Formats: sequence, structure tokens, C-alpha cells
Amino acid sequence: MRKDDIDSSTRFRSAERVFCMNGNWFFQTREQDHGPYPSEGTAQTELERYVSEMKFFSDVKKADEPSPAAPDWQLTDFDEKEQRS
Repeated sequence: MRKDDIDSSTRFRSAERVFCMNGNWFFQTREQDHGPYPSEGTAQTELERYVSEMKFFSDVKKADEPSPAAPDWQLTDFDEKEQRS
């Protein structure tokens, strides 16, 4: 690798999620890179939209999860049950 070459294995910190590669703009998530976008501003806007959507869907998922409810059965003491009979 030459001194001027960019190491393709470079990972970006979370503050550097928007980046330019070969004149195109992208943003990076844990899953994949998104883009290309024509400008840094567009990539930043799309990153903010993506984060907003992920938060929304996370909240929807939490709302769909059933809340713990009391069981529809009750434990009884067998000795107590036999005494009633």
C-alpha cells in the first residue's frame, strides 16, 4: 500500500458517521453503509431521518409487547382443598 492510499479497513467513530468516498457521500450504521448521496448535507439529513425512524420503530415494538399480567390460575394448598370437601 502506498503512503497516499486510504486503508479500506478504517472504521469510523460514531461522530464520523457521514463520510465521503470517491466523491460520493455516505453514512454508516452498524449494519451497513447507506448512500451514495450527492452532498454531505443530504447524507446528514438522511442519517437523521434514519435514526428517527429506528427510534420510532423501537417505540412501536415496545408498545406491541404484552405487559405482564396476573395469571388466570391460582395456586391452592391441596390440604386446604381436601378439608373443604
